[in-house]
Amino acid sequence: MALQMPVYREISAIESKVFMGHSWRQLCAIVLLTVVCGGLYFMLWVVVGLPDNLCMYIVFVPGVPIAAWGWWRPKGLLPEKYLGYVVRHYLGNNLYLLGGRAQDYRTSARPSIKERTR
Repeated sequence: MALQMPVYREISAIESKVFMGHSWRQLCAIVLLTVVCGGLYFMLWVVVGLPDNLCMYIVFVPGVPIAAWGWWRPKGLLPEKYLGYVVRHYLGNNLYLLGGRAQDYRTSARPSIKERTR
């Protein structure tokens, strides 16, 4: 019989399960979904008088980002951290050089075998 012990890659990536198998983030998402989507559904169905099937589709729109914040883990990161990396990637400098900024290098003559280095 071999003894086994699970070894996690990153200890900070582990979220403790606080209540009914959900983490704090997921519990907050559940509360937000209940308040925002439940309140919007009640308002659209009772106050405005829309059909209940249409109300479900309308309530789905604000519910998706809240649910993604609670349960979605892109590449094992928190969503706000991952979105920060994505924004920095698309809006930042995409060419990274080891020696600093790139400089234009032009010579006044034809290159030769004995060309000196900069």
